[in-house]
Amino acid sequence: MTQRSTDIKLIDILNDYQVKYFEYFALKHINSFCLVLQVAFFPRTVYTPHVSQRSSDDEDHGGRSPPLEVSDEECQRDRAPYVTSGELGNKKKIRLYQFLLDLLRNGDMKDSIWWVDREKGTFQFSSKHKEALAHRWGIQKGNRKKMTYQKMARALRNYGKTGEVKKIKKKLTYQFSDEVLGKSHLERKPYM
Repeated sequence: MTQRSTDIKLIDILNDYQVKYFEYFALKHINSFCLVLQVAFFPRTVYTPHVSQRSSDDEDHGGRSPPLEVSDEECQRDRAPYVTSGELGNKKKIRLYQFLLDLLRNGDMKDSIWWVDREKGTFQFSSKHKEALAHRWGIQKGNRKKMTYQKMARALRNYGKTGEVKKIKKKLTYQFSDEVLGKSHLERKPYM
């Protein structure tokens, strides 16, 4: 059995398989074409690569959408939920402590986070609006699941082990290390 006939059988099985409340996306390269499978609610559609030769396994099963060619560029873009932007380009992923430092310096989300002592690098989260900030961090990070303050705080506590941010005894209060504050001053362009 050839790779192509195996793939067609897989498509037929997935097409016949009735799945409710479940989406399945698979990206697979076949002879430089991208195969994208989508199994969802009725009616189910399967996008297959355009191939000029049809085998006997390719008989038309009626009700199926016509074949769709997908460019390599579209394949890369469709893969976005599973691939970080760093893998697609040279864009460096922002770290949580840098995200928080930028918010504090820009004055964004003042109702969620503020400086307690700017010189020492001490900051505090709002007990009422901390979840909104965590949600924004989740979006920034590209998470599909909703980010909560509890998850974000765990990441902040982990920074305590590496030294970037440490937890202060006061509720919802943390402190940036001198190194983080110093590096950030050097990285930023002076405003004139």
